[in-house]
Amino acid sequence: MDIKTFAKEHFEEYKALICQLTAIPAPSHHEERRAAFICEYLHQLGYGQAFIDDAKNVICEVKGSDLEAPVHIFMAHTDTVFPDETEISVVVEDGCIKAPGVGDDTTNVCAILMTLKYLSEKKIVPKQTMVFALNSCEEGLGNLKGCRALVKQYTGRIGQLVSYDCGYNAGTIWAVGSRRYEIRIRTTGGHSYADFGATNAIAVAADMIHDFYEIDTNTMPGKTTYNVGLFEGGTSVNTIAQDVKILYEYRSDRMMGLELMEREMSAIIDKYTDREDARVDIEMIGDRPSMGQVDKKKMTELQKRAEGIIFRNTGVMPMFGSGSTDCNIPLSMGIPALCFGVYLGGGQHTREEYVRIDSLETGLCAAMEMICEDMTNPL
Repeated sequence: MDIKTFAKEHFEEYKALICQLTAIPAPSHHEERRAAFICEYLHQLGYGQAFIDDAKNVICEVKGSDLEAPVHIFMAHTDTVFPDETEISVVVEDGCIKAPGVGDDTTNVCAILMTLKYLSEKKIVPKQTMVFALNSCEEGLGNLKGCRALVKQYTGRIGQLVSYDCGYNAGTIWAVGSRRYEIRIRTTGGHSYADFGATNAIAVAADMIHDFYEIDTNTMPGKTTYNVGLFEGGTSVNTIAQDVKILYEYRSDRMMGLELMEREMSAIIDKYTDREDARVDIEMIGDRPSMGQVDKKKMTELQKRAEGIIFRNTGVMPMFGSGSTDCNIPLSMGIPALCFGVYLGGGQHTREEYVRIDSLETGLCAAMEMICEDMTNPL
């Protein structure tokens, strides 16, 4: 049975698995229920070695015939951006499967699970050891915890890493790093009339944000950006605010860009910590590394192979570029890695997210071929 025949014969099973797994809530740091389902699913396929590690990754290692060959990793993240802890409603209509988190990244997780089902049924033994990881904490403040733990476990042994994420019309080959901070500003505050003139934490925060947005990134290497994504605080309309919280991040596709932004931000923070009328506390809450020194030839070979496989199976030539994904970790360490997905859809990171059913079979074939071809053509 070839890949296309398997995908066609198991298509309804694949759709049902997507719906079943999507319904299980999995906010970052709280992927326990989804991880347990996946691990049990793999045990039923005959992968008794599958286990859940301390980072809540589900890891299934398939040993190769050549134990000295570099390990190849295929992964997809189990967490979603949504905080729900009760069952997610999944709707199948208008040629789509609709639910928050259905595409990013549940469908990609299911593609790996179906590939493992195929390998089990065909009793395929790879040349090099293959690690299949359904990992935690890719989204937001998950800070790539799952991928960090995985790469640490296999340090020095990884030949390449492929992450299935989002759709097959685009992919990531260049890591955009980021640093994220929570900034707290506290003042004595007071009554808006009786204590008029007292320092207002909101006013201090507004001045600080203005300074952040005066930073000129045009002369910095690569593409470097910044953003204040959350601002909250104060008590009431007639209260001089005592406490404000800001969430601030900057990103760059170059390590130097991150370092230059660190200097700019630190200079601004120092300006406000010197004030006697306000207390400023800053905490780093996220740190994603940027691109490291990766062998260009190996990266080109990996990208061309992925492009060819996706185009052969779907008729779509993906656009590979920069992004912030689980691949940030291996790419920052010089390990060849790329990211692409297995469907077409839309509404990612919204409650209107959907995947197109007519894209699922060909996308699954692309995911399976990437893995199965890799077994006989080690990088």
